[in-house]
Amino acid sequence: MFIEKICVATDGSDLAVRAAQLAVLLARTGGGRIVAFSVAQPQFSLPPDGASSSGLGNEISLALSAAGAHVDTVARIAHAGGVACEVVTRLASAPGPEIVRTAVDHACDLIIMGAHGPGDANRRAAGSTAQYMLARSPLPVLVYRDPREASPPEFHDENTP
Repeated sequence: MFIEKICVATDGSDLAVRAAQLAVLLARTGGGRIVAFSVAQPQFSLPPDGASSSGLGNEISLALSAAGAHVDTVARIAHAGGVACEVVTRLASAPGPEIVRTAVDHACDLIIMGAHGPGDANRRAAGSTAQYMLARSPLPVLVYRDPREASPPEFHDENTP
């Protein structure tokens, strides 16, 4: 398989930055193109009395701004490594389907993303996104985990005392 274009899904975390660095290394051996992608996920709740929803626009704006900063970081990493990078953000409540849609729409050959380990506060959300990607993506997915957070494999060689 020749990798011409890689979709880097980023949430702005340190693991996402390391995944982007890995993507740049891989892209340089192939076609040298990356699509940096981030989902803007506003964090808000509607007032119980239905009074004002003026905060909704502000939360969407903040989420889009954060997603833009995440993809800009990946673009800087790509350009520093001599790799062309296109940036894409979308507003959505669930990142998994949007990552797949973006990677397919941009004819990517591989999706790279970071996955948080048990010590991360957003473990459930990040874990569910990684699980979604591994189960549902029609494209190959490389999930980068911090080796310090990974549990050792449960493999025992019969020939080892």
